[in-house]
Amino acid sequence: MYDRPGAYAVIEDDAGLIAVIETGRGWFLPGGGMDAGETAVEALQREMLEETGYEVLVIAEIGARIEVVYAADEDTHYRIRSHFYQARLAAKIADGAEPDHRLVWLARNDALGRLTRPSQAWAVENVSQLRPAVQR
Repeated sequence: MYDRPGAYAVIEDDAGLIAVIETGRGWFLPGGGMDAGETAVEALQREMLEETGYEVLVIAEIGARIEVVYAADEDTHYRIRSHFYQARLAAKIADGAEPDHRLVWLARNDALGRLTRPSQAWAVENVSQLRPAVQR
């Protein structure tokens, strides 16, 4: 089993819709794996640019979760250590570099029903606990 740290964002627009990345492998929060030497926030910022072309503004930390996933195409188990952040989109400065990644906006319940990883649904469910302490 391999450890894979990552960082992901719960991003809501002004209408309360949640940003989700649709791929051929499932539905995920924006973000991804951390490269050697990166902080979680740096990884999140890099992944957002790669996936969507947007810069991201981190507002608050939601928390962290660990889950084990099986990558069938690699016949490998990964221990995913995910850091979750509440964030907002900033400027779009490029086209996303990953053509199989599509940014979609879903109502909260739709996002919860579609997210592939339970830890990411947990983050969406728990971002609301931050709202009283966060100024927008």
